[in-house]
Amino acid sequence: MPKTIDYPRTSYQSAWEVAEVVDDTGGKCAIDTAARKLNRKVSGSFKAIIGSAVKFGLLTSKRELLTTTNLFRRIKNAYDKQEERIYEREAFLHPPLFTQICRKFRNRELPVHMFDVMLVREFGVEEINAQSVTKAFVDGARMAGILNEQNIIADIDQLAAQQQPRRELASTELPLSRFQPPAEPAGTNQPNSRAAAAGAPATAAATGISAEAPVVPQSRLQAATAPRLPDAVSSLFGLDTDDIEVQAATTAVSPGIPTSPGITKPADLVPSVSPDGPLTPGTTATTVTTPVAAPESAMTVPEPAATANTFAIHLHGPGLNTHLTIEHVDDLELVQALLNKIKRQLTE
Repeated sequence: MPKTIDYPRTSYQSAWEVAEVVDDTGGKCAIDTAARKLNRKVSGSFKAIIGSAVKFGLLTSKRELLTTTNLFRRIKNAYDKQEERIYEREAFLHPPLFTQICRKFRNRELPVHMFDVMLVREFGVEEINAQSVTKAFVDGARMAGILNEQNIIADIDQLAAQQQPRRELASTELPLSRFQPPAEPAGTNQPNSRAAAAGAPATAAATGISAEAPVVPQSRLQAATAPRLPDAVSSLFGLDTDDIEVQAATTAVSPGIPTSPGITKPADLVPSVSPDGPLTPGTTATTVTTPVAAPESAMTVPEPAATANTFAIHLHGPGLNTHLTIEHVDDLELVQALLNKIKRQLTE
C-alpha cells in the first residue's frame, strides 16, 4: 500500500497563493482552472502545492473541485495583525507532523543544520521530501511566531492559552439603545406600583384604606412585568426595539384610561362608611371610597380576529426562536433573508 503523507511538501506561502486564486473565483473552482489562473500546468509539483494547502487547512479537495475553508476566511477577514497571526499559527499546526515536532522541541533549540536527517530517522519522512519539508517547517514556524532567531521553539500550548478569545464577525446580541425612555419619577405609574394597585381593592375592603387605582387584569400585568427576551430577527438585522416595547407595555397597563366599557372609572367609586366611628363635635368627616371592580369577563380586551390572508411561521434552532406573521407580500423578503442566513450557517 502507498504510504499516507500527512505533512505538506511545499511552503505555506505557495499554498496560500493557490487558496487566494480559488477564493477569487467564488470560493470553488476546478484544479485546472486554478492552474490556468496561475499560468501553470496541472503537474505533479502543482498538485503538491494543492496537497499542502489541504494539509494546512486552507482548502478542501473533492472530485477535482477545490473549496476554501472557514480557516482561510478567518485569516483573510482578520481584524488586525495579532488576530491574523493567531489563525496563521492554527493553520501551520494543522499538519500532525508539525504539531508533533513543536511539542518535542518546546522551549528547546531546533537542530536546523541536521533537521532533514532527523525527519527521515525519527519522524518517518521520505528522504526525497526531507529538504522540502525542512524548508516548509522552518519558514512556516518563523512566520507563525513559533521559531525565533535563536531557533528556539516556543511552547505552543502556552501560546494557545495566552491568545485572546476569538471575536465573532456578527454578534447575536442586541445593541444597547442610545435613546432610553425617560425615567418616571417616584410614586408614578410604574410596573411595581401598578401590581400593588391591582391587589389594593381587597386590602381596602378589609382595612378601610382608600385605593383609587382602577382594576387591571392579571394577564396584562404579567405581560408588562415579565422579563423581555432578545428577538432573533431583530438581532439578525441589527435592529433595536427595546424602547418601542417598553412604551407599548407602559401604554397597555396605564391606569385611568379604560380599554373596555367594563373597566370602572374613578367617578364610579361608591362611598363607604368611615372607619372612625361616630363623629364628635369639631371633627371633620372623611369619606373613604373603594373601587367597584368590574367582572373579569367585562375587563377582557377582545382580540382582533385573524384575517384570511394572515400566515404565521415559527422558526426554532441554535440561538433562534421567533414567530413571524406574514400579512403583506413585503414580509416575504424578511422571511427569505432569514432562511438565507440559516442556509449559510448549515453549509459552512
